Amino acid sequence: MNDINIEVSKIYYIGEKYSKLLQKIDILTLKDLVYYYPIKYEDSRNVINIEDIIIDNKNIIKGEITDIRSIYTKNRKNIINAQIEDGTGLAKIIWFNQPYITNNISKGTEVIISGNTSFEKGFCIFKSPQYEIVKENKENIHLSRITPIYNQTKGITSKWLRSRIKNVLDQINIEDYIPLEIRDKYDLLEINTALRKLHFPENFEDITQAKKRLGFEEILYIQIISYLRKEERKKRSSYKIIIDKSKIEEFINKLDFKLTESQIRSINEIYSDIEKDIPMNRLLEGDVGSGKTIVALITAYITYLNNLQTAIMVPTSVLAQQHYNNAKQLFKDIRIQLVTSKTKRIDRTASIFIGTHALLSNKEIFKNLGLVIIDEQHRFGIRQRETLVDKGYYPHILTMTATPIPRTLALGIYGDLDISRLDEMPKGRLKVKTYIVPDNRRADTYNFIKEKIKLKEQAFILCPLISESEKLQLKNVENEYKHLKENIFTTEKIVLLHGKTKDKDSILSRFKDREYDILVSTPIIEVGIDISNATIMLIEDAERFGLAQLHQLRGRVGRSSKESFCFLFTSNKDNERLKFFAKNNNGLELAEFDLRKRGPGEIYGKNQSGNPDLKMASLLDVELIKITKNAVVDIVKILDKYPALENEIRQAQNKILTIN
Repeated sequence: MNDINIEVSKIYYIGEKYSKLLQKIDILTLKDLVYYYPIKYEDSRNVINIEDIIIDNKNIIKGEITDIRSIYTKNRKNIINAQIEDGTGLAKIIWFNQPYITNNISKGTEVIISGNTSFEKGFCIFKSPQYEIVKENKENIHLSRITPIYNQTKGITSKWLRSRIKNVLDQINIEDYIPLEIRDKYDLLEINTALRKLHFPENFEDITQAKKRLGFEEILYIQIISYLRKEERKKRSSYKIIIDKSKIEEFINKLDFKLTESQIRSINEIYSDIEKDIPMNRLLEGDVGSGKTIVALITAYITYLNNLQTAIMVPTSVLAQQHYNNAKQLFKDIRIQLVTSKTKRIDRTASIFIGTHALLSNKEIFKNLGLVIIDEQHRFGIRQRETLVDKGYYPHILTMTATPIPRTLALGIYGDLDISRLDEMPKGRLKVKTYIVPDNRRADTYNFIKEKIKLKEQAFILCPLISESEKLQLKNVENEYKHLKENIFTTEKIVLLHGKTKDKDSILSRFKDREYDILVSTPIIEVGIDISNATIMLIEDAERFGLAQLHQLRGRVGRSSKESFCFLFTSNKDNERLKFFAKNNNGLELAEFDLRKRGPGEIYGKNQSGNPDLKMASLLDVELIKITKNAVVDIVKILDKYPALENEIRQAQNKILTIN
């Protein structure tokens, strides 16, 4: 049984019935089964004598069943009474409603028993304990060892999974795609050995070695794919852009603010990229409010000076409109075209195109696309980004994200990108003061908002839902807007905004012009909305949001020199995440905290486009990141000698590219 892609329904002892249950935990093939990793381990190696049992504690004993009887009560409930002896003493066992046990255990059967023990009527008693039959010349896989525990579903227990995985591992021989010379150099287990040690370890060192091997493989494929992309990019030709520094400095000096040192550094890094005829592929990473947009627009201006076009793609029409408005103010004499699903006519002679996904569907829009800028890049699939790139003569690419990226995360996922970081805020910006608000202080918070509005300041009030949910008792924006307008802010000017609102751009524009005091909204305003006069962000059901999203929402205020506040309304005032968030304004620290808490697994979640799902590797493991990065160089040198490995890498590459 060496075809690891065989359907689980065809595996002995599984069949159609259990294969349908396994689908619920994403196990479809034999490979899925053996790569279904334990979530934790229980150490049940400490088998003791019956005479040493500790009452009201978990005990593991081994002995012979000297008596076992099954009875039914008057209401037809089954009770099994058994007796176990080991030469040092005797204990009683009771199992409830498990009549099948007498099919497995009889008088004279040697078993291992694990469970909590009580003392009743002069005997130590185990009630409904775990058990495993001891068989001669056969390894115990459930008890008296380090026991793997798995995520379960109805009808599929950890015990069931252990039995099936053991059966498969005893029969299968998986081809190891990592060459022996690489395994030896980096002290890695052979793949079959790694899987056996992971699922059935003899000691905790086995688990460490297995995780190292399996995590190495996950990150290695990502690193190799990034390396190959980067090498492929070097073969492409792009527009070599001439930097007219005098005109650029003149443009920068006319700005009504001074660039930060990190903005200047990032612009210089971009200079060095676009002066080459190899297409730039740079990630501009900066915290909320650090000034990424102006760096991007200066790059667009450089491109314009070379008679080339720029495409700026953003995730929402609201953000597209805002970028368009900012660009129009900044570039008085440059033709700029907004492209959304509502755009009817497109000026193809424009120099800068700003739009949503609609840019992807206008194939003939560009004549000489020299630069592609992608805002909030993790919201677009790799395929989508490649589609936009293909519209020009290998344009330079500048992607931007306000989702702070820990250093190891950047190394692991963005190996094909050069990275510029905006690590300082514009002068005059104050930290947003953040508070978790208990219910008994809600009225005080509303009064505080009223006082700020009297000072001509504005506020956001955020709710997670548009309309009422029957399943979740959460604030919804429509009901909350009505309640606030009729009962709380009766004299203030209040407006509603959500994804289904028809005149979003008009509402935001009027809010920015201070026609409204309070904007009640869903997280549609999460990204990029810049209202400098807004100083208060109130978030309902704050525990429903991730830290990155909360940080984005908080970033909608504090965009001027005015003192700003973020109030978190939550039913869980002891939430560890929210407490950490309230004390920290640094997006990088928040991202690292989130990564530590989630551990190995999805980095952005299943719905984020184009990002890998890591099951074993942790991107906090700096050493693992380091050795895989070194291994890439070694493997690329010998790749042509191992076609199976090359094919495996291509399959991994296609999988990542097609996540959309």
